[in-house]
Amino acid sequence: MPTEVNAQVVDAVNLANYTMLANTPTATQGFLSGAASYSISLLMLNAVSAQFSGAQIAEATVVTSCAGILKAVAKAVG
Repeated sequence: MPTEVNAQVVDAVNLANYTMLANTPTATQGFLSGAASYSISLLMLNAVSAQFSGAQIAEATVVTSCAGILKAVAKAVG
């Protein structure tokens, strides 16, 4: 049995549907931008971590080399 619906209710539902459909591309773009930002931040974090690890290795190499030189000098002198 069909019932009549108030025109204002129909307009409100149509407006809600239109608003949802109109906002979907913007929301999607926002989500994609957030995902891209997160990926770039992880990339930068990995680059900084690799650079820090390289600096630690370089420092350890210098310390080991200096220790070897000091041992060789100590043997030669005494």
